[in-house]
Amino acid sequence: MKKAELVRKIRQEFPELKWKKAVHNVEGWDHYVLILDNKYVFRFPRKADYRSQLFSEISLLKYLKGKINFQIPDYKFIAKDKSFAGYEMIQGVQLKKNIFDHLPQATKDTVAKQLAQFFTAVHNVPPKIAKKFVMGHDDPKKVYLDTVVKSKKFVFPRIAKPYRQSLLDFFQKIKNIKFPKKTLIHYDIYYTHILFDTNKKRLTGVIDFDDKNFEDPAVDFLELWYYGQDFVENVYKYYRGPKDQNFLARSHTYYKRMPIWNMISTFEEHRGNFRQQYKEFRRIWNQ
Repeated sequence: MKKAELVRKIRQEFPELKWKKAVHNVEGWDHYVLILDNKYVFRFPRKADYRSQLFSEISLLKYLKGKINFQIPDYKFIAKDKSFAGYEMIQGVQLKKNIFDHLPQATKDTVAKQLAQFFTAVHNVPPKIAKKFVMGHDDPKKVYLDTVVKSKKFVFPRIAKPYRQSLLDFFQKIKNIKFPKKTLIHYDIYYTHILFDTNKKRLTGVIDFDDKNFEDPAVDFLELWYYGQDFVENVYKYYRGPKDQNFLARSHTYYKRMPIWNMISTFEEHRGNFRQQYKEFRRIWNQ
């Protein structure tokens, strides 16, 4: 959808809203995004089925409001036909690794405590309530089979031979994964969704709950390995959600699985560049 069309929709729906500059962000996989004066964020679902996801996300965010120790999106602008919605932008920079690596240890500890409290609040939402906000659940057996079949079709022909054997061994490992409890999870705690205040040296918020799911809580820790093992263990130390002896090991397994999915997506969904994803795969698998 073109920028002019998105602008027209906002002006028509919210004539009282004034701004000077609109930035069109088309990088999102599920939504078009328009940022107004670096103050408001409007999200437009790319497909009809994403529309129901957006509004279940809004319902979840209303439920979580006041339960989190930093900001989460608060949708105050909702189109009458529910075709799009917007919120006041949460200020902060994305917590990229080069920023994180230069933080004092005390600040890293503060961030760990904040994320642990966030996970604790989300993962402890009662299951009966959590399932109201999730549009379907992933079937672990289907996820496993899809990963194997699609990897052999798209990935194996394009990677070095030693990695093929490593993947076969890995598939056997993920086939046998067992976890004791499912909870509500964010499912996409990536650095682009973690916002940091460089002056106050603390997180300002977490965004994009679109992929929320009812799954193994260890999944939410997988992207934290991006910052290193010490940080993962520190967050886990402060975490007060469901724990078990294999929690962190599973989260690292999920971390290694992610670049496989990303390589598959470059062919199946035309998301990203295979060479870049293969490079990221080698980086993670060679750690």
